[in-house]
Amino acid sequence: MPHEFIVFLVIVVTAAAIFSIVSNITSKRRRIAALKDAYGKPPVVDDFFQLDSVSRYARHIHTHNHSLQRVDSITWNDLDMDNVFHRINACQTSVGEEYLYYCLHELPLNKQAITQREGLIQFFENNPETRLDVQALLASRVGKENYNGLTSLMFAPSISFLKHRHLYTFLAIVPLLLSLVLIVSVPIGVVCIVASFVVNMMVYYRVKHHIAIESPSIKYLTNILRCCKGLSRIKTLETQPIMNEIRSYYKSLKSIMRNIPTMTSMTGDIADMFLEYLNIIFLYDIRKYNTFMKTIKERSEEFHALYRAFGEVDMSICISSFRLSLPYYCLPEFGTQRDVEFTDIYHPLIPSPVANTGSFSNNSIITGSNASGKSTFIKAMAINGILAQTINTCAAKSFNTRFSIIATSMVMRDDLTAGDSYFIVEIKSLKRILDLAQKYPCTCFIDEILRGTNTIERIAASAAVLEYLSNQDVLCVAASHDIELTQILAAKYENYHFCEQVMDDGIVFDYKLKQGPSTTRNALKLLKFMDFEGSIVERAESLAKGYTA
Repeated sequence: MPHEFIVFLVIVVTAAAIFSIVSNITSKRRRIAALKDAYGKPPVVDDFFQLDSVSRYARHIHTHNHSLQRVDSITWNDLDMDNVFHRINACQTSVGEEYLYYCLHELPLNKQAITQREGLIQFFENNPETRLDVQALLASRVGKENYNGLTSLMFAPSISFLKHRHLYTFLAIVPLLLSLVLIVSVPIGVVCIVASFVVNMMVYYRVKHHIAIESPSIKYLTNILRCCKGLSRIKTLETQPIMNEIRSYYKSLKSIMRNIPTMTSMTGDIADMFLEYLNIIFLYDIRKYNTFMKTIKERSEEFHALYRAFGEVDMSICISSFRLSLPYYCLPEFGTQRDVEFTDIYHPLIPSPVANTGSFSNNSIITGSNASGKSTFIKAMAINGILAQTINTCAAKSFNTRFSIIATSMVMRDDLTAGDSYFIVEIKSLKRILDLAQKYPCTCFIDEILRGTNTIERIAASAAVLEYLSNQDVLCVAASHDIELTQILAAKYENYHFCEQVMDDGIVFDYKLKQGPSTTRNALKLLKFMDFEGSIVERAESLAKGYTA
């Protein structure tokens, strides 16, 4: 009977082991298949995605670094860069997402930084097997965790420190000291030890809640370190310079894994209960926690450097996937002049975009009819200017620019919280561009400048602002309905336009950039084609003739 039971037990254990191995292999194959299928396709936004969580790293950097050399919140919102981020984001980890979001804000980089980033991107493009191995490791070992707490660990570890940490060491020694009382008197010694245990238990359970709050960030950091160890074992990845950084920082930080508090809970198992009581008596996890936080604080710079290197790896694969998902793309070329030249540029968020080719060596005013494509075109230029300087990728067949700040003034709204009217918001937006122009090389895009005021003052003020910008180290591209600006600024601004063709059954736009100022208007025609009452259209046309007579 005992022999049969042992045989049965061996069979059960073997079957369980085989099942576990098969399940792991099947799961890995499914993961690899899913990664293969998703690569080179527009990413799908996860239902659990939290932009507030992803943006925390960038917000912390910008809060503590007040440099104007970045994509500011106005430009970011004008260009709908959150959706651009979503269109690019195919990262496998939260660190990759956070780092990508941050990098899309950072301007200007330099040629050396772009070249280093491009080397890693092309390595993953040319080595699909290694790329899949890395993606699978990132997804399985780290994955995504909203509000993972890494930013707090990097920049404010002192906040998570437990106060009176020397007291915990003292309380852990007390039970050992009181055990000596047993030599003199067993009853008194037992009472003293029990009293010490009760005190330590009260301290333990009071502090345990604080440590539990930080445990997700500690666990996530541990997963990253283990993943770095796994990355170091991928032989084909050893050729990449960034792996030297990851190995170096991992060796420096791996010791912290010895001090990770487990904060075990009683499960009813005798061994677990015994370990829990020892933990309580000697406050083991509490002391480990403080040691862990101390190490994080002392090595915060190395931790931050590892975070950035790890994020760079994940982001580089993401960028290579983004490129493949586009109809076509190019690597930008960087010059020293303020010119912007492009071939077949398009807006990366539009499913079936119309491409344009052009060269802007001087400041320019783009005029044209309503809905003719002015705004979309200048947004495409601005977005590609940002993508060129951050991820070295442009939605175009060629794109030549210089390293500069990209700034926009486009989508204005009343700021009710600040009590600012539309016009006040507008002039504040323009003022920040004027301030930037005094300090940095700048490429700015302005849509319908000063639309929030009357015609006479709008044209006068707009002409003055644009003339001022023409005297700075700025390439300014402004879209406007005000044809008068093309005449006032003819000596300082080149002119381009978009136009339409009026057909019997509607208005047709080709969305193509053309030389010279616009000579057509379509607002009244649109009223007609949108089935406004005939009397309204006739009256509007009559009034328009009176104004232009």
